[in-house]
This record gives sequence, C-alpha cells and structure tokens, in this order.
Amino acid sequence: MGVLLLAMMVCLEAEGEPFRGKVGVAYVAVNRSEQWSQPLTQVIMAPNQFGGWRHVERLERLDPHTWLACKRAALVVIDRTAPDPTFGAVHVLSDRDLQHPPAWIRQVRITTKIGRQTFYK
Repeated sequence: MGVLLLAMMVCLEAEGEPFRGKVGVAYVAVNRSEQWSQPLTQVIMAPNQFGGWRHVERLERLDPHTWLACKRAALVVIDRTAPDPTFGAVHVLSDRDLQHPPAWIRQVRITTKIGRQTFYK
C-alpha cells in the first residue's frame, strides 16, 4: 500500500519531471516520515502537504510509461537502492509554486534544484 500511494503522489507532484526529480519527490515524503516520526502513509495523505492530491483525477489519464517511472521511483526510494538526490530535503516546490511562495520558505534553505523543482530543508 505504501509504495503504491507513494507512486501516486510522485505522479501527481512530478509527472513531467526527469526520473531523478521523481526520486527526489519520493525522498521528500520518506525524509519527512523519518524526521517527523510519522508513518509514510500519514505523511503522504496529510492535509495541505502535497498539493497534487487536489487534482487526483489526473491519475486516471496517466500515460503508462509515466506510471511505471513513478512506481520505479517509489520502489528505489523505499528499497534505498537510489541515493537521495535532495540531500535530506523535506520540502519541494515547483517553479510555478515559487510564483507565490509560502511563508515557510524564509525558514528553510535550498538543498538542490532538479528540473523545475526546488528542494528545501
């Protein structure tokens, strides 16, 4: 259940991003789970944390190759067979999100940028 939920969240948050970006988004959820001592499913489904859930209907129209890439990203993160490209990030914002940045952005630092996403901790 956790891997599939993580894969769905990755698709919603990083559908058009390179594979490394998909892995990064998956690591944000896993890093939160570990740092905040919360179950991964609770972190993924927490209200107002991953905005992609507001557009969950997009999952019905996913290209099969995209779905496979998102599942693979979730699996390599869960299995720890890929390193964390975000250097421990617990937040991610897309370039579009940065047009109206959240208030918390002043309290974090950038760890890396992958594709059109910036990662923070």
